[in-house]
Amino acid sequence: MLLISLLFLQCDNFEPKAIDSKPVQINDINYVLNSNYALGDARRYGIFPDSLNDKKHPNTGKSLISSVLDLAENSPIKINFPKGYYGVNLVFNSRKNIDLHFNEAAFDLVHITNEGGSQSRNITLEGTLILYEGFGIYHSKNVTADSVIIKLNPQKTLKESKSRGCHIYKGTDSLLINYLEIEDLASGNIVFKNNHAALAIDGSRENPTNITINEVYIKSSDRHGAYITGTNNIFKKIKIDKYAQGTTNFMTGMQDAGKGNEKILSGLWINRCNNCIFENVQILTKYSKNGYPLKLDEGNSGMPTIIENLVLDVEYKDALILDDILTNVLVKRLKTIE
Repeated sequence: MLLISLLFLQCDNFEPKAIDSKPVQINDINYVLNSNYALGDARRYGIFPDSLNDKKHPNTGKSLISSVLDLAENSPIKINFPKGYYGVNLVFNSRKNIDLHFNEAAFDLVHITNEGGSQSRNITLEGTLILYEGFGIYHSKNVTADSVIIKLNPQKTLKESKSRGCHIYKGTDSLLINYLEIEDLASGNIVFKNNHAALAIDGSRENPTNITINEVYIKSSDRHGAYITGTNNIFKKIKIDKYAQGTTNFMTGMQDAGKGNEKILSGLWINRCNNCIFENVQILTKYSKNGYPLKLDEGNSGMPTIIENLVLDVEYKDALILDDILTNVLVKRLKTIE
């Protein structure tokens, strides 16, 4: 049964960003390949939109993109990427103190990890970043992104693959995304066995904490629209147009969920989500006949999660919501739109 509550909850998500020391001297001479472009312009360092960027830098011996990330990490320089498709991945393995700006610049994917032996931290992605495969992050801290748009265009991915969505995974803390748009999440092939939700926030025993996404727009997902776990997470606006559009064939189990539950598809699935706030949630059902709009799974009753405003496009019935007897999710207001 859907629960209605007047309970109010406050969360202070972000701790002040502690910036590790950086060299104050601006010196990019070892990285410059085309001095006609201004300091910080990616083209100055040999990286051009709509060009072949999978090359080695002649001075560093590393790839062009790794070299420019080295420059950003070890100097106060903010790297600016003009509009266009770059045909490479942005990988931050144990990177820190990096500021990048994107003017509708498109890449295949972003991975932010601890694979270099320590947390990635203090990474700022300004402007509009377009991705064709997906966004993934784990064991990282203090990451901010203005606008991340994950589009469907298999011809523009390195693997000619469909979208894998946005996966915020174990050990992620203090992530802020102002706007997240996901056009599609794929299924139908074993390659997509770990595609669970267009937006997945999970990680058994190391669930993400202090995640804030101001606006999420999920246009379509073959499986779940969004799967949310974790603690002290805030979502100001979530809109889900289509979910359960594909197949659960080859689909693996999901973190924190009971066996088989992953195949009961939904628009929004909230599970083991403690002390979280969803300010405005809108879930459309007219194109999604094979799933539940909302799944409310178990959580800590002493740390309730609040949906302040829930909007559906059909008249509410208990059968629309799949809720666990141990759910800690409370809905304050419900509205139906045509």
